[in-house]
Amino acid sequence: MPASPATADFLNNLLAIEAAWAALDAGPDRAGIDAAIALGGHGTQLLIRAAAMLDDLGDAAAARAVLERGLALDGPTAPLQLALARQLQAMGDLDGAARWLRGAMLRARPDARLLAALAAIELEAGRPGCAEAIVAAARGFRTDDGPGLAEEGRRLRALGRPDLAVTPFVLAFARGYRDPAFVADFGALLALDGLPAVDAEVQRAAGAMAAHLRLSAAYRGDPLVEAARVREHSAEWVGPDALAGELGRAIARRRPYSWIRLGDGEARMLVWLHRDLRASLSDGEADFIGRHIWRNWFGQELLAVDPARLAALSAQLDAAIANADLLGLTSPFRFDAEREHFGSLVALEHHAARIVPLGRRRPSEAGANTILNERDPFFASLLTGLDFLGVIAPHADLATLLGRRLGIARTVSHLIPGESRLGRPQEAADRGTHFPAVFDRIMAEIEVPYEGAVFLVAGGLLGKVYCDRIKRLGGIALDIGAMADAWMGHNTRGIVLEVSMRHRLTAG
Repeated sequence: MPASPATADFLNNLLAIEAAWAALDAGPDRAGIDAAIALGGHGTQLLIRAAAMLDDLGDAAAARAVLERGLALDGPTAPLQLALARQLQAMGDLDGAARWLRGAMLRARPDARLLAALAAIELEAGRPGCAEAIVAAARGFRTDDGPGLAEEGRRLRALGRPDLAVTPFVLAFARGYRDPAFVADFGALLALDGLPAVDAEVQRAAGAMAAHLRLSAAYRGDPLVEAARVREHSAEWVGPDALAGELGRAIARRRPYSWIRLGDGEARMLVWLHRDLRASLSDGEADFIGRHIWRNWFGQELLAVDPARLAALSAQLDAAIANADLLGLTSPFRFDAEREHFGSLVALEHHAARIVPLGRRRPSEAGANTILNERDPFFASLLTGLDFLGVIAPHADLATLLGRRLGIARTVSHLIPGESRLGRPQEAADRGTHFPAVFDRIMAEIEVPYEGAVFLVAGGLLGKVYCDRIKRLGGIALDIGAMADAWMGHNTRGIVLEVSMRHRLTAG
């Protein structure tokens, strides 16, 4: 059913008003002001703004004429019409509510939230064609009312039109609204079939966030969280104070060694790889989690990757975890502070426990790399004067700069694509190349010149497998993660790297 002629006229008028506001927003240009008045002169708030701009330009007479034109407009103020519309809607007078809500929007600056509210009224009044046209128009209007958009989206869904509810939900999410109940409702909406196309990035981000919240709720109270507190007091635990000594002894022994760290990114990927870690999540919800983190890392669609290669990667990751000499895991502080990724991190604990029971592994804190760097910038006490240093990282000059600063005789660099958040031109150009193409090449090219040769690895999920490869070839692999970015002047972790950003390598 198409929209009524009255609705079409109303939307045309509304678009004219928004175009007029845009002309005023462009700046104090006389031609733009005159065009705005011609387009939206039936809106009193617009006339007030136009008059003020004319006065600023020194044309007081024109400003007065514009305001006097506003006085001649008939009808009550926009706030009064809006209040009446809401009262009539509550009383069930849908026609009256629609009439006065339209009037309010024609007198004030159009707003996407009010359009969504009008669409719900039209839908409830039995005019679906009008509702559809209004929702379609709402995409072109601004608003900062995330909670209001969420409310109208829920109302449209409750009226049996989840397809129309998508628009206010998308607009609210795009404007930064992240209330957990809203995110959960949005995720449930996105899981439905037959919905209109949604921006792929919004869909991945919102779907993943909603799935994370559901997973976290399922894992609340899990006994492995308490076990994580207990292990910090165990003999096996390597805390930040002991880390430098642990790594220094490993380097001095010149024996094969691997230190890897598993954070929320690896945790999310493990949830996607292993169905038994998903608690009550559906396959579709798990796909949102996996697709979102994979896109952030590699800039490619996870579901387009060869399933056989992903299965092989899963086995390689498990082998890297099992073969690690020092395994970075979640600290109790992170469990206490984390809300969104809590469930994934608990799932990681379950997976690590079944691969390497506590008595057979040496655990440490996953974020200890930053603590070590704050105390010992560039890991200088560990690396200074080495006769060799290998580097696997997305920074071509990192190995050379470290060698120059720390007096390392020989360095070898294996350049890999960086994660998307680095945001450099090369990231825009090399998306989708790291796995499997570059990964296969690096795995084949790694050469350990002698037993105990040291390598620094900054490769995310694939970096854990690179570390394992280095150890199996006789080397010592240290998973430095985002330290490589910080040393090269890129903060890819926000507040986590703020202190580390004080220590940067320079070409001088």
